Amino acid sequence: MSDALTADGLKIAMATIAQWRLTSDAVVQCPTCGSDGLGIIDRSTRPYAEWYALSCGACGLDQTIHIPMGPPVMGGLD
Repeated sequence: MSDALTADGLKIAMATIAQWRLTSDAVVQCPTCGSDGLGIIDRSTRPYAEWYALSCGACGLDQTIHIPMGPPVMGGLD
């Protein structure tokens, strides 16, 4: 098995992360093998980037997903 997520796997992973962010105690499925119990660790450096470490004991998935964010916008004068 390749170490990288496929395009479809990345889409599934992003949807899984979104679900996990809504309910962090939810049991989520691995985007590679579909097994329950995907481990997700939020290592984000907001407001600059979101980083999520994904791990699956069933298939050995060990991936980090980086989502760049725009730079912070400073308030202007009104």
